[in-house]
Amino acid sequence: MHEVTTDTATRTPARVPLFWTSAAVIGCLLLSAGRRTASGLALDLSYRFLVAEFGRGRVARFEDIDFPPALTHEPTRRFLRETGLPEHGFPLDADDDGIPLPTLTEHYGDEAPEETGDHLVRLGRLPDGSDVVVDGPTGTVLTWHPSDASLRPLTPDVSTLVLTLWLLRRAGASEAVAGFEPA
Repeated sequence: MHEVTTDTATRTPARVPLFWTSAAVIGCLLLSAGRRTASGLALDLSYRFLVAEFGRGRVARFEDIDFPPALTHEPTRRFLRETGLPEHGFPLDADDDGIPLPTLTEHYGDEAPEETGDHLVRLGRLPDGSDVVVDGPTGTVLTWHPSDASLRPLTPDVSTLVLTLWLLRRAGASEAVAGFEPA
């Protein structure tokens, strides 16, 4: 599930997870198109779309009480309320322990980035230990890893994050049918 690229600085092969590559491609395509839907996000996806792929009871939808005050981006709030997130949409493992969505500061305390931790809402975790967060005011989806405490862009918004998860699941299903083994 890794794509091999070359690190131009050292001219050595670097392994880039397929998720990062897929998310980057989708994000770039959507940003270059410059299109916004009626919802204010890059894509209009429905709850039924997610349930058809991930299964009923495996898509978490949130209520207003689940959002921290930092999540002020209304299109993101509406998407999480009406469409939701797959609870276990590999590679994203969403927090599903029944607590409201925390900010990074609430989740990590002193380890969270000082300047932005209060504005970043944690959606879940990737297998490499990175947290997937949404910037509360803008709705941009980023990753943050506790070991280096840096933010990295992931997707333009939650709709593109969910579409990336859907595409990766579809690709995995196609490989399983074709008899390919994961790398």
